[in-house]
Amino acid sequence: MSDNPAVLPPTPSLAQLRARYSALLLDAYGVLVDEDGALPGAAEAVAALERDAVPWLVVTNDASRSEETNAARLRSLGLDVPPARILSSGALITPWLREHGLGGARCAVLGSDDAVRFVARDGYEIVPARADAVVEALVLADDAGFPFLDTMNAALSLLMRAFDAGRPPALLLANPDVIFPASGGRYGFTAGAMAVMLESALALRFPELAPRFVPLGKPSPRIFAEAFARLGTRDAVMVGDQLHTDIAGAHAAGIASALCLTGVTSADTVARSALRPTYLLPAIGA
Repeated sequence: MSDNPAVLPPTPSLAQLRARYSALLLDAYGVLVDEDGALPGAAEAVAALERDAVPWLVVTNDASRSEETNAARLRSLGLDVPPARILSSGALITPWLREHGLGGARCAVLGSDDAVRFVARDGYEIVPARADAVVEALVLADDAGFPFLDTMNAALSLLMRAFDAGRPPALLLANPDVIFPASGGRYGFTAGAMAVMLESALALRFPELAPRFVPLGKPSPRIFAEAFARLGTRDAVMVGDQLHTDIAGAHAAGIASALCLTGVTSADTVARSALRPTYLLPAIGA
């Protein structure tokens, strides 16, 4: 990684990365797909990884879909990704709760039906996010699947009451992404933006506490540790499209990173940033 911001990182092909590292971690949005469908070369890249038995995983912050639902969607777009190849941040919610003494906790989950099932399938009680609800954990999984403004207002009211009463719930953020690439230069907000909203509001009321959500997806080291455990190696390269989730997470985990330029982050942004990927990848099929 060059210390000179004017010098961009090298641009190997995906095949060259496969030869240099024991395993590949691939982001989904901005690398394999966008809202319009599969990105050029993605289907061929996935097929080659499977054909050659390369250890690899899709490591995604998308907690709105179960592994099975995500695999079915990718298959409908021409990408044959088995469910076992998908590691979603949603799968890390209940392990975190158990590790922190919250087995069987009452949880409010903001997100899709699949996001709720990530929690309910392990026996946790799901409580609607109402202003008068009493919960032990509030999970932000996705920005869809509920009336947005009404539900965010209710979640804020729930948290204000809980902190006022001295019983703050655990605050979990499955998807730390603030934005995602749609297509054609369009972008959208996601669950990370919801966390920013709630944290800002809580800080106004409780400045001495400054409550923060615990991120489970990239750049959290937790999701990388799970990926290494599943693959049986740390000799991996993370291919993603966002500096502050994919690339920062790879750096924190001590592995190489390749920034794919088909998503959020441009080469110009990399040139101006102190946070640099190990490599640039113009596209997954380049």
